[in-house]
Amino acid sequence: MTIYTFNLLLGYEPNGVDVAQASRAIMLRQLQEPARFVFTTWPSPQKLAYYLSLGHKDEELLYAYLSFTDQEISVPSVTVEALQTDFQLTRLDLVKKTETEAHYQISNDQLLVFTLDPYHQGCVRYVDYLVRGSMVKREWYGAKKIVTEYFVGGIIVRRTYHHQNGRVAFQEIKQGQDWFYQLGREILLTQTQVLERFLARLDLGKEDILLLDRASLMDFSRPILEQKTSAHLGFVFHSEHEFLNGSLNYEYYYVFKYMQRFDFLLTATELQKEVLLETFKKQGIDVLPIYVLPVGHLDQLQQPSSPRQPLSLMTASRLDPRKRIDLAIRAVALAHQRVPTLQFHIFGKGGEEPTLRQLIQDLHADDYILLRGHADLESIYPQYQVYITTSQWETFGLTLMEAIGSGLVLLGFDARYGNPTFIQDGKNGYLVPCGLDRNEEELVADMAEKLVFILENDLKSMHQASYDLARNYLRERIVQAWRQVLDELRENL
Repeated sequence: MTIYTFNLLLGYEPNGVDVAQASRAIMLRQLQEPARFVFTTWPSPQKLAYYLSLGHKDEELLYAYLSFTDQEISVPSVTVEALQTDFQLTRLDLVKKTETEAHYQISNDQLLVFTLDPYHQGCVRYVDYLVRGSMVKREWYGAKKIVTEYFVGGIIVRRTYHHQNGRVAFQEIKQGQDWFYQLGREILLTQTQVLERFLARLDLGKEDILLLDRASLMDFSRPILEQKTSAHLGFVFHSEHEFLNGSLNYEYYYVFKYMQRFDFLLTATELQKEVLLETFKKQGIDVLPIYVLPVGHLDQLQQPSSPRQPLSLMTASRLDPRKRIDLAIRAVALAHQRVPTLQFHIFGKGGEEPTLRQLIQDLHADDYILLRGHADLESIYPQYQVYITTSQWETFGLTLMEAIGSGLVLLGFDARYGNPTFIQDGKNGYLVPCGLDRNEEELVADMAEKLVFILENDLKSMHQASYDLARNYLRERIVQAWRQVLDELRENL
């Protein structure tokens, strides 16, 4: 059995789904379950580095377009020395060398830059060709040259995928704003057509599983839903599927429309499973097997190396309108009137940053509410006492899990699904009632009141309650949960 995950998404801001997929990779690797994580388009160097940094392994990545070649290995194994020989380079050509790059001057105007792979010592990930400082070509390497990208004015206009002997097997070609594709003598006009041919080459069997993490407006969705193999198809819910007013989330329109195509579903919490079953009843959909698997894990509990900063508050997320960090800022500003020495630090980046910065200035809160940007949060969480979340819904809440893993007291709205999963009201934090009948002023006032109450009390027992809850999300527990689900799938599918 091989478990295929669709897909590692490109062109968007990093998000929780990316982290969830990496956690899945780690769990399946520990269980020694064959797994492949699919790039349905070729990644940029930055995106590839990002996914590898999350915990993915080269050996587990599957590049859809590379499947049209005879190269099964995309793991970098061509050494610097081998390429120096191929390019007939000498030490005299080397003009700059760092831990990650080697620059070779091959003429007055032309420069070759070898980018070394940090995960495979001494091997080259790709070679850039620069003419008068401008990129004209990039060659990617596995066991051989696998992909060549051509640039005009810094923009990729063609990408070729090579057989082992260097011949072109497949091409992406840009004309104006559109791309078309050449597979042998066949010209394909859409990515959907390309992915239909990719799926046909996978040779899927009844033991194989396809997991979809996304379905909205994805070129691979239709080919997967229409594939006629005996492989089993599962869908993972990462967002709210039904809002409080009863309307369905547009992201899942095709999932509900073609629910009969799926063999099973995964949710991150028991709470969403319960609501999903109610949705099936209302929509007249036959019930499918639904399994609950947390989409993240903790390697260990994080203890503070020194006393937590007194009256310290934090939150961490994409700065996105849905997170409603503006409500947290307003609540903290209100609480500050009664607890003037508190500090609130906001970690993360996103499109809402200018708006939030202006709100902080308007509230004259610059000295105690700070936007801290991206950071390695593992060592930061234990420095704080309280974690605030004002999202209107979280299907899981990876940062909530990480916060309790560092013993923080949590404060958030009683909103589906992550908050009531990670906040045990009165034990490790407080849930602020929310709903369609409550206005923002009431929510802000109630949150500020709870925050003052928290800061005026001894938090030792609440810190411990968070640690106790977090043990349920340690790696060994999540591995066991995956083992149980996979065993049930084998029995039932």
